[in-house]
Amino acid sequence: MNADRIGLALEMRQVSKRFPGTIAVDEVSFEVYAGEVHALVGENGAGKSTLMKMLAGSFNDYTGKIFINDKEVELHSPSVAKKFGIGMIYQELSLAKPISIAENILAGRLPRKGFFIDRGAMRTEAKRLMGKVGLDLDPDLPIEDISQHEAQLVEIAKVLGTSPCILVMDEPTSALSREEVERLFDIIDGLRKRGLAIVYISHHLPEIFRIADRVTVMRDGKKVGTKDIAEASREEIVQMMVGRSVKEFYKRRERTIGEVRLRVRGLSRWGFFHDVDFQARRGEILGICGLSGAGRSELARVLVGLDQADAGGIELDGAEVRGEGMAYYLAKGIAYLSEDRKSEGLALRLSVEDNTLSAVIPRLTRGIFFNKKDGAATVRRLLKELSVYPPDPARTVGNLSGGNQQKVLLAKWIASDPKVLILDEPTRGVDIGAKLIIHDAVEKLAEAGNTVVLISSDLPELVGLSDRVMIMRKGRFTREMSYEQCTEEALLLAANGEESA
Repeated sequence: MNADRIGLALEMRQVSKRFPGTIAVDEVSFEVYAGEVHALVGENGAGKSTLMKMLAGSFNDYTGKIFINDKEVELHSPSVAKKFGIGMIYQELSLAKPISIAENILAGRLPRKGFFIDRGAMRTEAKRLMGKVGLDLDPDLPIEDISQHEAQLVEIAKVLGTSPCILVMDEPTSALSREEVERLFDIIDGLRKRGLAIVYISHHLPEIFRIADRVTVMRDGKKVGTKDIAEASREEIVQMMVGRSVKEFYKRRERTIGEVRLRVRGLSRWGFFHDVDFQARRGEILGICGLSGAGRSELARVLVGLDQADAGGIELDGAEVRGEGMAYYLAKGIAYLSEDRKSEGLALRLSVEDNTLSAVIPRLTRGIFFNKKDGAATVRRLLKELSVYPPDPARTVGNLSGGNQQKVLLAKWIASDPKVLILDEPTRGVDIGAKLIIHDAVEKLAEAGNTVVLISSDLPELVGLSDRVMIMRKGRFTREMSYEQCTEEALLLAANGEESA
């Protein structure tokens, strides 16, 4: 362990938080040393976020005791939490895009000369804080003109400006490339060496084993245990999180693969992908593997009518599919689960029921009247099959956890009973338990004779679920692998244009 255990920066003793009808956090004790990166993991709904929101002062009705640097404190508001040195970096960045980097970093504490903002001092202080995270940009640049990675660093610089002694990072790598993740880890390592106590929340176990000193696992609102990372294995952490062995994840099912259902010939969208040929059969899960920028998502968007092809054709059950718009392709039986559930997949202000039935509105419409009641049984069945929690059709989707939102999005497309379902990163950003449920649903779809096209950056997912995998590189399919040929190493090498030994 890298942490210098000279004293606890944070100690939470038997803290609890109740919501109507449920205990979100149940007598959890949690501690972090100065100079330590302490990972906090668990399924969606395990209580991680609620525990950290208690630390951030979002609840004034928690029970238990919280100590910061050996001093008992009451954190009943965000301003009080900041006063005691708590810094929070949420997965959804809290930056205002139209205004400058400097104004974002110093929001609420802009330097002044009399009645006016001291622009020179603002720029100087912003550059000083940006320097702490290795960011060399013009402080006057608006946030909307910088990359996601740079915005993440601006968020960290903003929090560091409040001089925290405890820094909480919630899924900080969810929108970053591999190279950007490594740069972020270097910054985290530097902050650790300066003595900050860091709580790192992530669903990605490789990140946990790369950056953390210790890991605490939560399940169902309770603390399962804490382990030094050097003494833990991934299998052990997974079992603590979900109560089952990692070997249960990919128990391949027997299924019958039938005749060709989807055939693609010479499909091109100039600048994105070129001369793509492939076929997918009834009951088959066809994986598509490729690095970022290979053209996978762009291909999917053409296959479902969101974008138009410049050349080539698509056939479904031997008949040419040629039309415009996603509604046309959905009516033909081709559905698409987008990788961006919040902006493209779900209507966050509508109910679970409305979202689930949104893809089958024409089937439930008689004349000019939409009869939601005819779809009620389907909604209840899918909520049960996908273990959506809480299983309340009237609940607003935006109030669900990320994993449960993803299940609702999958339920929406399963409800449409598609002949071909294209899944683009179906388990990105969800916990292990939700991933297992989604995998099971995908297997059942294929068992029932549906065709699944699985686009994923999760190599174990591709290896475990796919009957075949097509490798996409620089806009072209370069190789096909059978189930027997697929390994994580082989897929990664092929995606990089290399061959395995």
